[in-house]
Amino acid sequence: MDISDRSHLGFKEKAREAFAFLNRLGFSEVEASPTLVRYRKDDVEVDVYHGRQSYEIGAGITACGTRYAISEIIRVVDIEIAKQFRYAATNTAEGVTTGLKELSFLMERYGSVALKGDLSFFSTLEKQRKLWSEEYALDVLTEQLRPKADEAFKRRDYSTATDLYSRIRKRLSPVEIKKLSIAEARSKN
Repeated sequence: MDISDRSHLGFKEKAREAFAFLNRLGFSEVEASPTLVRYRKDDVEVDVYHGRQSYEIGAGITACGTRYAISEIIRVVDIEIAKQFRYAATNTAEGVTTGLKELSFLMERYGSVALKGDLSFFSTLEKQRKLWSEEYALDVLTEQLRPKADEAFKRRDYSTATDLYSRIRKRLSPVEIKKLSIAEARSKN
């Protein structure tokens, strides 16, 4: 059996069934394959997919030329639910059915405003995406600079410690804030 052939999973048919609510909202199916079903209404597009390599069951909404993953949409609407959200990954017919039902529920519940094409919601999504990106970049920078700053402080290289701690000031612990204060004072001497 060709492992790339997923017709036995019935994704396309199951996605159509699970996402039938989109038809009631005025969406029309515009594309369907064994791993993707796409719907469109005016300028809003919904894609439901079964990841070709990851086997994740996922979805996204595209508006104004930008695609937003269901995880981002949930995160804007309910941060606590977003923290718990994970894409289902499966290679069984039963798993596909379950994953699509769960995803459909989430799309209908948390994506309703996006599905209506509400431009202010997409504007909020775009602002949040930028903020998340900046926060993630700061998290990565913190992971890189924190050990270097701690080491510089231990070596009593207060000028370097001040520079490094200052760059990640928003992520400093109370102890690190104290170290920064000490490093600033001592680097001026």
